[in-house]
Amino acid sequence: MDAESLPMSVRCFVASEADEASRNQRDALLALASWKSDAAFGGRTSWRWRDTVIVTIPEHHLYRDHLDRALEGAFGEPVDLVVYLSKHVSESRRPSLTVHPIGNPRGAEFGGQPETLVPSAPRWMTAALRGLRKEAKGLPYNVTFEATHHGPYLTKPTFYIEQGSTETEWADLAASRAIARVLLALEQVDAPIAIGLGGGHYVPRHTDLALQRRVAFGHLLAAYALEGASGRAIDQAVERTKGATMAYVHRKSLAKPDVRAFEERLEKLGLRIVEEADLPTDREDET
Repeated sequence: MDAESLPMSVRCFVASEADEASRNQRDALLALASWKSDAAFGGRTSWRWRDTVIVTIPEHHLYRDHLDRALEGAFGEPVDLVVYLSKHVSESRRPSLTVHPIGNPRGAEFGGQPETLVPSAPRWMTAALRGLRKEAKGLPYNVTFEATHHGPYLTKPTFYIEQGSTETEWADLAASRAIARVLLALEQVDAPIAIGLGGGHYVPRHTDLALQRRVAFGHLLAAYALEGASGRAIDQAVERTKGATMAYVHRKSLAKPDVRAFEERLEKLGLRIVEEADLPTDREDET
């Protein structure tokens, strides 16, 4: 089969009718580009712009596994990226714009499958984080990664992009438009791929590195997710971060014996353990 006869692949942005912020992000996307209605998906209108499709599902995203399969069946094209448009909820109630990989390093409290990670999209997701930092300038939001968590389960590269953390932020159309601008301009960063271990839920060290250094993060396993966990989570983080060659371990957040064990495991899986000084400053991102 020659290149011209290969089916075109699509990126899919997924909105949920059950999520106010998700609906606002979808509507902002539709307002900012020349979308055309496409084949119905689940009885609802879908829209296409270039190689990107927007679909809306009635239920909350978390509990609908295998959506990628349904998308490929509906559109007859391979899906190379799924991005979920979503609200963000946190106990701190801090206004935040976040991106994160998905899957469950341990149990499956919020959808997906237990001890099962979904393929990450490191160069896309890191580009989204950097885009949010630029597009949210002047808005009262913290821009950050979150660690890998929650469902649903898919087999295609996936990440969530979120605004929160309360009803006030979910209804903030300026934040929704910032997210829409990021997604419409989204291009993969040119950077080596890493996984991250340690840190809190918002993995601040990994966030800072992704914003300042030439590195693209895939799966991010927070310290709490590694406590008492089997090595399966680390193995999957490597396996489901395609192209990963490095790992950054936030050592101060982990017990020394655990650091040694994790780093040995990562090295056996073929990854190089790096420190901040090993990563060049990303000059392009400084502009």
